[in-house]
Amino acid sequence: MTTAVTEKRTPEETARSIAANAVPEVNEALDMMKLQGPALVGAVEDGHGTVLITLRSGDAYEFARWVRTRATRSEIEQTEARQHG
Repeated sequence: MTTAVTEKRTPEETARSIAANAVPEVNEALDMMKLQGPALVGAVEDGHGTVLITLRSGDAYEFARWVRTRATRSEIEQTEARQHG
């Protein structure tokens, strides 16, 4: 009989691990968009792991334009409400 050893992680370790698993996906997406990254694992904030991306200013504008052209009207309205409310 094989006994599986389960390693107990803290919530912070779990959050950091999830962020670390997202980094390759984000780097792949940046590469597809021809944007220089890299994406890196950041801190754990409010129980959530973070992924940090550094973009050159021109790439940041390009990324913002890309997002805006794909946002739905509902998403735009929600963002505007948060900014003004």
